[in-house]
Amino acid sequence: MTVRRTDPRLRIRPVRRRRLAPIAGLALAAAAVAAPAGDRLDEFGFASAALGREMKTRVIRPASGEDRPVLVLLHGRGRHRNSLLELDDARTALLAADLWVFLPDGEDGWYLDSPVDPGARYAAYLDELLAEIARRYPLPPDARRWAVAGWSMGGYGAVSLAQRRPERFGAVAAIVGLLDFPREETLPAGRNYAVPIARFGADREVWRRHNPIHRIGALRDKAILLITAEDAFDRVMNENFSAALTAAGQPHRLVLLPGAHTLDVVRAALPEVLAFVRTSADIRIQP
Repeated sequence: MTVRRTDPRLRIRPVRRRRLAPIAGLALAAAAVAAPAGDRLDEFGFASAALGREMKTRVIRPASGEDRPVLVLLHGRGRHRNSLLELDDARTALLAADLWVFLPDGEDGWYLDSPVDPGARYAAYLDELLAEIARRYPLPPDARRWAVAGWSMGGYGAVSLAQRRPERFGAVAAIVGLLDFPREETLPAGRNYAVPIARFGADREVWRRHNPIHRIGALRDKAILLITAEDAFDRVMNENFSAALTAAGQPHRLVLLPGAHTLDVVRAALPEVLAFVRTSADIRIQP
């Protein structure tokens, strides 16, 4: 079913201040898990031509069968494919979500093809990854049942990937994502982030081309969830991005949690993101 902008579950809403326990509110299908959790965890590696080396991805199979929505979940800077699985509450949430979940390694690549480092072709690597997982696993072909999400650097990567491959995803979510970035440090004190010159270079016009806020139109008709925190440095970036979506008439949801730009906020937000992915697929695919 085509998403209607009048659908109350997807229309633009004001910022909500939420207190989410890491697992509270995730009374998902845990009691109905058909296979032991360990049997649903997988990992594979493939030779990335874009990066010239093997790259690995963790996989969580859905509990109730193969015909479930797909989530590609991108980690933040300084983290890796196992970061969430090493946290008991996040691991429990991911296993209970009854989704296909793919957690690739993104290293420190910002999920883009670097304009200054020819060997850092992380956007091309993500394209290879999407083809690889579609080849290896019995995933639903309908792009409306695919979502991409991430936190921090991964939030930037998730939104950028959805903009670059709009035909591939029906939903996108970012947790404390850097969404008005890269940019000059002209935001209020404490709300800026130094641009990694080794990845983005120093050309301000190149920065503009890589800043997701200038490609809002590529997200037309996507289900969009933005989660930031009261004291997070990325809060103004998310508010700017939300304002740009609103100006473009794009329905979305912006959630404000207690806390800062921390892994604790990511853990608290994860159940909301997983519920959003399931709900978005249910809204869009109905008999």
